[in-house]
Amino acid sequence: MGIFSRKGAPGLDVSALSLDQAWRDADLDAAYAAVRQGDLSTGLALLKVTPANTNLRSIRATGLAKAAVGRSEQLELRLEAYPKDPDLLLWYGQVLVFEAWSVRTGQRAKNVSAQQFTMFHDILRTAAEVLQGAIVSAADDAVPWEVLQWAALGLQADLEDKAEIFHAALVRHPGSYAAHTGRVQVLAKKWSGLELAELVDFGDSVVSRARPGSVLCTIAANVFNEVWLEIASDKDSPRVERMKRYTSGITARRTELLAARGKWWNDARTPDPADTSAHGAMAFALKWASAKSEAMEHANRTEGRIESVPWGYVGGVSGFAEAVGKRMD
Repeated sequence: MGIFSRKGAPGLDVSALSLDQAWRDADLDAAYAAVRQGDLSTGLALLKVTPANTNLRSIRATGLAKAAVGRSEQLELRLEAYPKDPDLLLWYGQVLVFEAWSVRTGQRAKNVSAQQFTMFHDILRTAAEVLQGAIVSAADDAVPWEVLQWAALGLQADLEDKAEIFHAALVRHPGSYAAHTGRVQVLAKKWSGLELAELVDFGDSVVSRARPGSVLCTIAANVFNEVWLEIASDKDSPRVERMKRYTSGITARRTELLAARGKWWNDARTPDPADTSAHGAMAFALKWASAKSEAMEHANRTEGRIESVPWGYVGGVSGFAEAVGKRMD
């Protein structure tokens, strides 16, 4: 099974669910639909009026890029007329990143062909150049740095370079949810080969520094989900060893996860554009931490808008529908 498997399950109604549209933003919904129909002007207009260094800009840039996958050549043609337009450069660069990863797929490296890797790296190198142009054109914008993390991940940049990219995003937008969730992937063992302890330490550090009510408290859930994936994917170790790892890595982290949830989901919080994504991550983590009622609460708050990370690990919309149908049992 691939990391981002979307295998369906018969008999499940997934018609009301959306994958990788985790936002509550009517303007983005309208622009997303327009871009899917080929109306790039509507998407660009929305990006231009979105405030810089906000989670709203990160989400809109991501959503518009997903809508424009397959239309990178059209964006490139627009750039010929406006080669220094920072919003156009950002949009084009992020679309290239998504198109590159669609070539590679979410499979383990051993299941990706040499031809796929060559095309993947070629597109990512172009994306990195375009994003550098966006950075030059809008030096204070955090979003190109957030996206550059994914190019650096795919190009297997040095850990120091990846850390510099992450910190460059934080200098511009300390509360960036996209920068932090991207950093979780950079540190995840499936991509980095690092020990799980390094990822866990990162998550603990983020939560400890986050103010009460901050969506960054839910980075604990993102980390938990990557630890779960790594442990659950281990089919080679002896059963006793796997059970010990599950107990220490998953079961024993339940208290910390619930504490992070409590620090976020309280009266001190204010709504954040990243909440929908965070609810999905928290629902997944709490399910596997056996906190079923809490998991259901957050699942309901997604309003059926979930993301491939993490729900793609268990079948995407089908896995989500099945989990909700069983009340996270």
